[in-house]
Amino acid sequence: MSLESEAQSILLRLANQRDEMVTQLVDWAAINTGTHNLPGLRQMAELVQAAFQPICDQLDYVAVPLQTQVTSQGNREDCPLAGVLVGQRRPDAARQAVLSIHMDTVYPADSTFQTLKLDGNTLHGPGVADAKGGLVVMLYALKAFEQYVEATSNGQLGWTVILNSDEEIGSLGSRSLFAQYGAAADFGLLFEPCLPTGHLIGQRKGSGNFEIVIRGQAAHAGREFYKGRNAVVAAAKVASRLHELNDRWPGTTVNVAKIDGGGPNNVVPDVAVVRFNIRYPEGDLEAELSRDLERIVEEADDGITMVLHGGFFAPPKPLSEAYLDLLNTVQDCGREVGLELEWESTGGVCDGNRLAALGVPNVDTMGVQGGNIHSPQEYMLLDSLVPRAQLTFLTLVRKAREIREAEMRKEA
Repeated sequence: MSLESEAQSILLRLANQRDEMVTQLVDWAAINTGTHNLPGLRQMAELVQAAFQPICDQLDYVAVPLQTQVTSQGNREDCPLAGVLVGQRRPDAARQAVLSIHMDTVYPADSTFQTLKLDGNTLHGPGVADAKGGLVVMLYALKAFEQYVEATSNGQLGWTVILNSDEEIGSLGSRSLFAQYGAAADFGLLFEPCLPTGHLIGQRKGSGNFEIVIRGQAAHAGREFYKGRNAVVAAAKVASRLHELNDRWPGTTVNVAKIDGGGPNNVVPDVAVVRFNIRYPEGDLEAELSRDLERIVEEADDGITMVLHGGFFAPPKPLSEAYLDLLNTVQDCGREVGLELEWESTGGVCDGNRLAALGVPNVDTMGVQGGNIHSPQEYMLLDSLVPRAQLTFLTLVRKAREIREAEMRKEA
């Protein structure tokens, strides 16, 4: 990939912005943005909106609908979620890219993991890798790309950014916005952290979250024990049957994560909720898994009723031809900045699964290098900020140049 002098100059400019990027990351990571911390997420959105505003033609904060959740008592209640920032530049350009990452983290407002700690090249803190580091990478890469567009007058690649606040719970409120704003894109870049080795993620499994609400009959544990129908015991049986599904299909996992239920020792419990997650490698398995879940619910013991809630929220992301082509492009651009990028399969899911299901090939680990995400040991490597921003910048440049060269061939 032979670079114009303008692109080379911008790459050097990015290399000199490391300290500025670190400062931006520290400021954003200092704000708690657990998915249900609405004030924290609103504060974060205002700061991010101010940072992206200068490079967007339009940037809006889009509210999402209330989402229904199952309480520990088996009841359904509405839950508010924070909104989504949607920004666009050149929406009428010949080709379009969608870039996305989430602003929320897994650490609630009362989490004890709130303090940032710098240890040489390593920054420890909530969300520094997943995914505020990626948000910084995206911002600086887009700034650089807009400088390139201005310098070369090559405005044939437009872009949309989708910055949501509920990815860590499956993008329950924002998933429809990917269809609304991202489905028409030619390709996508998402800024989840890359693997600790620096490598990318290729194929991803699908995922579903479910609850089975179990209702029995309360009774005095001493006087009328046999009149009761124990919902917790029924929940234990359900958990066992769910766990047995792990032996049915290679690569599929069913994780029973939590059982709510029970109370005083002298009362037969009448309500329990079994919460579980399913990961699966192929979309065709959804129908078979659904039938097994329905069978478990239908075969309840006498005096016990069960209701299944939830569903599959992120389909598998296979290595399609278009996806492989984009991975190869990113890999080529990585070599330009000294990154030898391979890709690996994973059971993790992200919004890249949702874009892939819409037919948009995307690389979803363009973010920073780090590890121990979703734990109090989360960290990222500060020296990964600049190379990952350069990687994204070069990928956008490569795509813009491909469009211009195609147009020139048509004219010839």
